[in-house]
Amino acid sequence: MTVSLETTDNKLTVKAITYENYSTPLKIKDIDIPVEEGTIIKPNEILVQVKATSLNPVDCILKQFSNNYFGPKDKIIGGDFSGIVVKAGDKTNFKINDKIYGDILDLKSRGSFSNFIIFDPKKVWVCEKIPIGMSFEQAASLPCVSNTAFEGIKKYNGSLNGKNVLVLGAGTSVGCFGVQFAKHYFNALNVVATCSETSTKKTLNAGADLIIDYTKGEKYKIDKLLNFVKLNGKFDLILDCVRDESVIDHFDQILNSYNENGVFAQVSGSYVLDYKNIHYYNLLPSWKSIITTLKFKLGLTKYSFIPVWTCQDDEYGTAIAKLWSEKKLNIFIDSEYDAYIDFEDAFERVASCKAHGKVVLKF
Repeated sequence: MTVSLETTDNKLTVKAITYENYSTPLKIKDIDIPVEEGTIIKPNEILVQVKATSLNPVDCILKQFSNNYFGPKDKIIGGDFSGIVVKAGDKTNFKINDKIYGDILDLKSRGSFSNFIIFDPKKVWVCEKIPIGMSFEQAASLPCVSNTAFEGIKKYNGSLNGKNVLVLGAGTSVGCFGVQFAKHYFNALNVVATCSETSTKKTLNAGADLIIDYTKGEKYKIDKLLNFVKLNGKFDLILDCVRDESVIDHFDQILNSYNENGVFAQVSGSYVLDYKNIHYYNLLPSWKSIITTLKFKLGLTKYSFIPVWTCQDDEYGTAIAKLWSEKKLNIFIDSEYDAYIDFEDAFERVASCKAHGKVVLKF
């Protein structure tokens, strides 16, 4: 593949989806990126031609909280991407024409929603080669949500083979990947999932053994969990993808203790499902979670409470490739948009929480 790249005054001009602060709209703009004279990239960097990206709630949240004093003036939205390596530094593990996907989200630098991006693969959250047969759109849907799910399941210290896992909020992208990793990669015996009726089919396809419709009420949900425990034993791991802290009051009945290796892992995020009108306090941990976490750290409770974030993990890419080759990885895409024509519609769909799966922009 040959790509024509022109630089002027050691700057590469890219076409990107940008904004300046919380009050400015997204817009298409040519941005000049400083590059190395003559070579464009440093020995530890790669230059990638972006083929697809996907929006995450965190992208909407960061825009909502952005200002003119932090980060570059012209901010490029997004972190997730897939694309083709067009230049590779000799200190990287990549070469020209490699198809890759990743997450380059960084509060201090520009994001991934542009036709070209330059970064150090060792300094970003995710950078992996795309498995054979996976499309750019599918690959762009993976990084943030599937990596977060993988890290959440890994919070269990030991083998999940033959164990019980509960995924709260399995209808979310993180939750759906959590079900798949728990069942197909970590070999949990029973994976119980809470979701709405709308998400039941995809959650079952992901590998859930039992679905609990949380929309039927708190009592219904807890009764179903207690009945499962009566028949199958307590849960070894609870992965909370939606900050459903109601189960904390029932730990004695449903979760194995810390001494039995039981874990409650909670994905950080917002309490509200409207990322256009979010406030700082919507992201703060609840008093219940703060107290539970403090008790755990001080040794005053027998239950572990561990936060979950996206992070670098050498095993993550291997897990994705393995499940994909075994045809056990379902990637649910809600919609696809032209990046430079329909970006506003794509952002609106994610910000208003109308999507049932990943929203992808094609470059």
